[in-house]
Amino acid sequence: MNTKKKNNRILNRILSMYFAKELVYKEQLLVWIIADIIKIVGLCFVWVASSNLNDSVSQEYVVSYYLLIMLVSKFTTDYTLEFGVRDIIYGRFSNLLIKPYNYLIEYLGTNIGGNILRFIIFIPGFILGVYYANKYGFWIVDFNPYNIFLGMIAICIGFFISFLLGNAVTLIAISIKEMDSIRTFYYNIASLLSGEFIPIVFLPMWGAFVLHLLPFRYTLSFPVEIILGNINDYELRTGFVISILWLIMSFFLYKTIYSLSKKKYEAEGI
Repeated sequence: MNTKKKNNRILNRILSMYFAKELVYKEQLLVWIIADIIKIVGLCFVWVASSNLNDSVSQEYVVSYYLLIMLVSKFTTDYTLEFGVRDIIYGRFSNLLIKPYNYLIEYLGTNIGGNILRFIIFIPGFILGVYYANKYGFWIVDFNPYNIFLGMIAICIGFFISFLLGNAVTLIAISIKEMDSIRTFYYNIASLLSGEFIPIVFLPMWGAFVLHLLPFRYTLSFPVEIILGNINDYELRTGFVISILWLIMSFFLYKTIYSLSKKKYEAEGI
């Protein structure tokens, strides 16, 4: 069996195991649904109110933006920091290192499974949100096939940037066991700079320029901007170039941290 088929089989098995485990706790599915509703309503309320003070940003854009932000986040979110840190701290990481395949495949499967499950749960809420947004004139997305295609490519790039950065930060747990503050800091920074908490259109020119240079925009806001059609050809080309550069840099950052951390890892657990 060639390596590609072997990895695909392992990935499918990990996905099946993930769904079997997560669907045992059906109560958490309801919690996720409620959390999504509260988050999207809260963010829309804040930024719709802010748009009244900013003539350049419409309420329709804000509502459409946040409905898409919540949808795209179901594809690009990385959860490695939640379970990867525990694997390292409790000594389970050593078991992953001795398996006959790269441990990233297992983490990739868990992340894909988590995103698929949260996407399925969110779909009814998204459809309902689009229905009411369209009914009251707040939905401005025409689902242009070209924009959707480019948006899907940007989503794939964004996921792998997020995945690699998440794994790089997770490896810090090999040297620092108390990771709660680091994990919270990373998640807050990623959410703030990705355009989730503050839409980039509300930022001053210098603030938007800085965010365009950092990787986090390309894990969430950039795909949404493409789908909305709120981006010109030059910004589109530049965005893809920067995102691909960050994908490459994220890979080498992860490999560098992994090489350094593996030398320090003693497979201890607590």
